[in-house]
Amino acid sequence: MSKGLHGHIALVTGGAGGIGSAICQRLAEEGAAVIIADLGPGAATLAGALVEQGYAALAVNLDVSSRASWTAAMADLPAAFQDVDILVNVAGIVRDRTLMKMTDEDWNAVIDVNLRGSWMGCQFGLAAMVGRGWGRIINIASTAILGTYGQANYSSAKAGVVGLTHTVALEAARHGVLVNAVAPGIVETPILATVPEAIRAGWIAKMPLGRPAQPAEIASVVAFLASDDASYMSGQVLIVDGGATTGDY
Repeated sequence: MSKGLHGHIALVTGGAGGIGSAICQRLAEEGAAVIIADLGPGAATLAGALVEQGYAALAVNLDVSSRASWTAAMADLPAAFQDVDILVNVAGIVRDRTLMKMTDEDWNAVIDVNLRGSWMGCQFGLAAMVGRGWGRIINIASTAILGTYGQANYSSAKAGVVGLTHTVALEAARHGVLVNAVAPGIVETPILATVPEAIRAGWIAKMPLGRPAQPAEIASVVAFLASDDASYMSGQVLIVDGGATTGDY
């Protein structure tokens, strides 16, 4: 695509993270004005870098698990960024423990950010798009939907994101809004760098392509789903994992 999203406004939650920042960069390159929604200084840093490249970008402080934060963030958008018609729910956290060691806090924190945050993102995103006859909501799931050792909370949250995607797609269709999900496998992000080398090597050994994805490879799939090239796709989950789960889903 070349400037395929010119005239559109995209809000990306978790936009300062490894996958989120790659998505913001790609959507900006496609011509969209990008709202980088995150906690901490990373969002402002990325927005500044995009503006220096000649793109339209804005950073907003957003705790995706808080309705008050969502309300404030959407209400405070400047006029040039108010008509959000692309929403990408990327924000997520992990709190890995085996089932018998997992605490209530471990469970609640992951569900609140990954699932509740995506649910509220869909609510606020669809509300912004209703009445315009065009919109895209893209949720980031994970191949953890198939189950991952030590991630009962994360796998449950991401499986919930898939169910959320299917349901919101049905409800949003009459408004011209398409809702899909991307389920990455192992992606080369700062979080992956913290995984012990032996475990990482074991994961990669099971991957037909023999390597993790680069964040830009996930961003390219998101850019496709945001574009008019995906105009007849809704309620779908695109697994992007180098073939690792072939035959398992």
